[in-house]
Amino acid sequence: MQLVEHRIYGEGKIRKKRFGGFELYVEFKDGIERWVRRDEVRFLSETPILIKHKPSGLVLSEEQFKARQIIEALRLGVVPHKYVEEFTLGREREINDVKNWLNNSNSGSLVVIGEYGVGKTHLLEYIYSTALKDNWAVSMVELDPNEVSFHKPKVIYQRIISSFKFRERNGDFREFLKQIANSARFYEIESHEYLGRVIKKIRSGTDDDENMWEWIEGEPAWYQYPPMYNYSTCANIYCYILSGMGWAAKNILGLKGFLILFDEAENVDSYWYSSYQNNKVWNFLTGLILMTNNDERLLTDTIERLYSWSGYSQGWWGHHTELQYCGYSQLPFLWRDPCSVKIIFAFAPTWVLEREPLKNVDKLQLEHIDKEVFSKIWHLLNKLYKIAYNCEYNKDFSRFRRRAPIDKTRKFIKGVIEFFDLRRFHPDKLIDELLK
Repeated sequence: MQLVEHRIYGEGKIRKKRFGGFELYVEFKDGIERWVRRDEVRFLSETPILIKHKPSGLVLSEEQFKARQIIEALRLGVVPHKYVEEFTLGREREINDVKNWLNNSNSGSLVVIGEYGVGKTHLLEYIYSTALKDNWAVSMVELDPNEVSFHKPKVIYQRIISSFKFRERNGDFREFLKQIANSARFYEIESHEYLGRVIKKIRSGTDDDENMWEWIEGEPAWYQYPPMYNYSTCANIYCYILSGMGWAAKNILGLKGFLILFDEAENVDSYWYSSYQNNKVWNFLTGLILMTNNDERLLTDTIERLYSWSGYSQGWWGHHTELQYCGYSQLPFLWRDPCSVKIIFAFAPTWVLEREPLKNVDKLQLEHIDKEVFSKIWHLLNKLYKIAYNCEYNKDFSRFRRRAPIDKTRKFIKGVIEFFDLRRFHPDKLIDELLK
């Protein structure tokens, strides 16, 4: 059985493959099985070879194994998802601001702004972890201008569903729908064009069709009704489904709502998008933001088919919102008000933040952490390294700090781990030689 490691979900075992091995069905340690792309995981081992001799015992203690696992991730500049809380230092103000926004603000969207390497992704990971414990349903999506872009609404939806969790680490999207179906208020979601169909199947005991599950998850499937369109004009359909999920999370399951985190959101400003693709990026982005704000126009919009002067159809457009709707289905961008969906976008500084609808979205600026915090990070990493390799370098900090890359948190952490490695492998060399 092949073992793999995912940046968000941790370690797991490959159960099956499809599309020539491009996608892997992995059972992760949290007990949840998901389809993930091959290039999103790191292969840890092949099928182990059985040894005939009796093993002499554990090579590493559990504590040592955990320490080395963390260090291997930190060497790449990434903190393992399950340890992210204990490695979040110097962000007390930002964390309090996010928690206050989540629990007390009527605003549905928040933009986190910070330079590359300052810790935006780490903060999102922290929010993902703590929001689960605080009774939110949560998804996290890393945007990419080629594969995971807002001009591909179905792809965005797939990624949201594949990373969906609720009630800490116990539930994925399928469990979410099953709990809704088994609740006393299941009937309140049955009128939803998409989610309601699955709820009825679960309640009738006919939910053993894998094609149905892959259909509602946005995966390729034979189950086709109502269709999960792949067109870039179909943002309304996926906003409609997401808003239904948020409403059900709060009103049926008693969660606080549904939080979606988008990392690398500056990719909305990709110079290689065509004009057509760029328009669809902003159509979906605008629809999402209006949805989270429960904009009443989404429920009362007059949808009209527009034509060019030459008589060519330009699609279906909302008269009041100016949003484009799917030509095959004019479902509203919002199922019910309030939808209880909130979104956090992580942006590197970019001019598009002054463009509507982002211009009026709440902002949180991430500054560089205080220099004193780097000392805490050093001592935390040193403690971890001592557990992992029985090596300690606390006395070296003052000399390391003179040349340390303290402008970026990620660079500093990677630099510390690299320095510890050099000290361990070259104990005979002077520190100044290693720091060259």
